[in-house]
Amino acid sequence: MPFSPDSISTSPLAMQAYQVIKRLDQVVGTVEAQAWMLRSNELLGGITPVSAIKERRIDDVLKAMRAVAMEKGLFEEPLIPPR
Repeated sequence: MPFSPDSISTSPLAMQAYQVIKRLDQVVGTVEAQAWMLRSNELLGGITPVSAIKERRIDDVLKAMRAVAMEKGLFEEPLIPPR
């Protein structure tokens, strides 16, 4: 059976999640970045970043991601996109 991409992995929302993980990877590492995406987050009202992205709240996810970078003492580009 040939591979055919599913609608989730090729959606713009999946690309947003990938971009967040990619940036977080530079800050906290791959494993922690992936775990962060699946953990409830107080800055997102207690839901996971993945759920917030599905709700089309990418700006809120980016703010929460910047909070992680600030906790790590990283404030400059290219790690965190300006907003």
